[in-house]
Amino acid sequence: MTPKRIAVDIAGMTCAACAQRIEKVLSRREEIAEAAVDLARDRAMILPRPGIAPEAALAAAIAAIDGAGYRGFARGGTAAERRLNRARREAAMCAEQRWLQLRAVVAAVLALPFLIAMVIEALRGEHGLIPPLWQLAMALPVQLFCAWPLYARAWSAVRTGASNMDVLVVLGTGTAFLLSLWHVLDGSAHHDSPLYFEGAVAVIAFVLIGKLIERRAKREAGAALTALAELLPDAVTVRSPEGERVVARASLAPGQHVVAKPGTILPVDGRVVEGHAFLDESSLTGESVPVVRGVGDVVQAGSGVSGGALVVAVEAVEDETRLARLARLIEDAGFDAAPAASLADRISAIFVPAIIALAVMTFAGWAIAGAGTERALVVAVSVLVVACPCALGLAMPIALAAGAGAAGRAGLILADHAALEAGAGLTHIAFDKTGTLTTGRPDLVAIVSEGIDEAAALAAAAALAARSDHPIDSAIDAAARRRGIAAGEPVGFRAVAGGGLSGSVGGREIRLGARAFIDPDGREAARIAAAEARLAPEVRVSPASYLMIDGRFAAILVVGDPLRAGIAAAMDAIRAAGLVPVMLSGDRPEVVRAIATPLGIADARGGLKPEDKLAALEALRTGGASVAFVGDGLNDGPALRAADVGIAMGSGTDVAKGAASVVLARPDPGLVAIFVRIARRTRAGIRENLLLAFLFNGIAIPLAVAGKLSPALAGAAMALSSISVALNAMRLARPPR
Repeated sequence: MTPKRIAVDIAGMTCAACAQRIEKVLSRREEIAEAAVDLARDRAMILPRPGIAPEAALAAAIAAIDGAGYRGFARGGTAAERRLNRARREAAMCAEQRWLQLRAVVAAVLALPFLIAMVIEALRGEHGLIPPLWQLAMALPVQLFCAWPLYARAWSAVRTGASNMDVLVVLGTGTAFLLSLWHVLDGSAHHDSPLYFEGAVAVIAFVLIGKLIERRAKREAGAALTALAELLPDAVTVRSPEGERVVARASLAPGQHVVAKPGTILPVDGRVVEGHAFLDESSLTGESVPVVRGVGDVVQAGSGVSGGALVVAVEAVEDETRLARLARLIEDAGFDAAPAASLADRISAIFVPAIIALAVMTFAGWAIAGAGTERALVVAVSVLVVACPCALGLAMPIALAAGAGAAGRAGLILADHAALEAGAGLTHIAFDKTGTLTTGRPDLVAIVSEGIDEAAALAAAAALAARSDHPIDSAIDAAARRRGIAAGEPVGFRAVAGGGLSGSVGGREIRLGARAFIDPDGREAARIAAAEARLAPEVRVSPASYLMIDGRFAAILVVGDPLRAGIAAAMDAIRAAGLVPVMLSGDRPEVVRAIATPLGIADARGGLKPEDKLAALEALRTGGASVAFVGDGLNDGPALRAADVGIAMGSGTDVAKGAASVVLARPDPGLVAIFVRIARRTRAGIRENLLLAFLFNGIAIPLAVAGKLSPALAGAAMALSSISVALNAMRLARPPR
C-alpha cells in the first residue's frame, strides 16, 4: 500500500531559508522519503519511506524540526485533536511574537542614542560623544538578549550546511561587537582606538524591526476554522419515545432523531423523517434560493431552517459530517502547491554566501599584504557591516506594510501582507456567484402581467405573501413595501406545503404559487406560456410564482438573486487590467450561464462542490495561471485558502473572511481591480527598495574592501540605506487614484 503524506505544523520559521533548512533536515532522516515545507502556512508535508510506520515518520519529523531550532506539532486526525494541536501551535507562535516584539523595541530604544550621536558627530566633526563604557552597556543587552534568536537561527543554519541572512548579521555584528569589546577591555578605546558598537546595535535593531513587520503580516486558517466550529449549536433537541430533551451536540449518535426548529442551524447530516421546511444552503452549496426539504430528503449540517420544523434521523455527526470535511479542506487547502520564495529571499540565497566569501578574501588579502591581523580584521568587518541586510531585510516588509495601508484606505482589509506580492502576479480572477457577483438575497427581479397592471398584480400577490415566511414570498412582500404598494388583508388564508397560498382579498379569490397549484387542470396554459415567453432569458432560470385572480391567470412574479450594482463596470476594470475573469459556482449550471453571458465571462462553471473548485483552481494553475478566488460562503473556504490570493466579501460568512487573505470592506467586486493595482504598485516599490539597498552596497562595499570605510562609517552607510528604503516606501501608502 502506498504510504500517505503526513502534515506537520511548524513554529519559528521567518524566511525561505528557514523552510529550505527544515526541508534538508527532514530529507536526511532515514524514516522520511520526501519532505516539502510551506513557509506561508508554517507547515511541512512528509512522505514516510516504504515499510516505515506513519507514527515513526511523524516522530522523526518532529525530532528533526525541534533539533533544527524550530518547533514541530503533529496534526491530529480528529477534529478535536486538530483543534488541540492548533491551539498549542498558536500559543507557541503568540509567545514567539511577544518575545520578538520585546526584543525589537529594546533594540530600537538602545540604537536611538547611537544614531543620534552618529548624526551629531558627522555634523560637528566630533568623535566619542558617547563614552566607551556607556556604549558597551547599551550594546551588551542587544547582543545577549535582542540578537539571541538571530544567533540561534544562524547556528542552526551552519549546523545543517545552509547560509541565510542571520548568518551574515551574526558574523558582522558579532565581530564588530567583539572587536569593540577588546578595545574597551585593553584600555585602547580611551586612546582613540575605534569602537563599532553603533553599527552592531543599529544592524540588529533594523533586522528585528523587519522581522516583526513580516511576522505580524502572517495569517493562518485558524480564524476560518474557529468560525466554522462556532457555526453549529452546542445544545440540540433530541426526540425519543420518552419525549424531547436537550443534549450536547457532542453526545449525538447515528440513529437518533434531532428536532430542527425555524431559525436554527442543522447540527448534523441526516435524512428528514418528519416535517417540511425551507433550508438555506447557499453558503454550503451555492444554491441562490432556499430549497424545500421534506420527508426522505437528505440534509446537511450548517443549513439554516425556516418555514417549518424538521425531525432528522442522524446519519453523520462531528468529524463525519460534510461540514467537518469542509473544515479539513480549508485547513489542508493548497498544501501540494510549491511554496514561492519572495524576491528578497531569492536574492539573499546568492548575496549572503557571496558577501561572506568576499569578507574572507578581504581579510586574507590585507593580511598577506602585511597590514597586520587587526587591520585586516577591521577591513573585513567593515565589509560585513556595510553589507548587513538591514535595507534588504526592510525592503520588502516595509513596502508591504505601506501597500497594506493604501489598501486599507481604498476599502481593502489585508489579513496577510504577502497577498500583495502574490497579487501583483495574478492572471485570472475566479469568482463565486451567489453573494459575490450577486447580492445573495432573494429579490423580485421581474413581473409579467396579463390583463392587469404590474402594481395591481404585485398588490394582490403581496396580500398573500405577507402572511408567509417562505423566502420567495418574503421577497415579494418586501418589493411591494419598497414601492409603497398597500396590500389588503386576506380572508380564508391557506398555505399548502410545496404548492402555494390562497385566500380572498377584497372579494376576489387569489392563488399564488407553483404553476400546478394555481392551474391544476391546465385551462390557463396558453396564457401562461405566452407570459413566460416574454421573460428575459437570464430571468427564466430563477424561481417564479404564478398569480391567479378569480380563476384567470394574472401574472408571473420572478424572484431571483440580482447582480450587485456596478458589477459590469467591475468586470470591465478587471479585463482592462489584463486579467481573465472566471466563474466557479455551486449553483445550477443554467443559472451560472445566465449570469455569465451578460457579464462577458467565457469560462463559467456551475454545480461545483468545494473539492471541485479546488480542482478547477489547480487546473488553471497547471496551465500557467496565477489565480485569485473571490467568494463569500462556507463552501468557498477551501478555494479561498488554496488560491494564490483569497479575497472574501465583507458581507460574507465569518468562515470565508477567516480563510481569505484579503477582505473587501464593502461588498463591491470593483475593489478587486483596485487591489491588483495596489499590489502591482507595491511590487514595483519592493524592486525599487531592493535597488536602493544594492546601490548603497555597490558603492560602499568596494570602499570597505579598499579600507576606505571604517566599521563606524559602514554602519552609518547602512543606516542611510535603511532610511532611504523607508522614505521610498512611504510613497506607497497613498491609495491609487
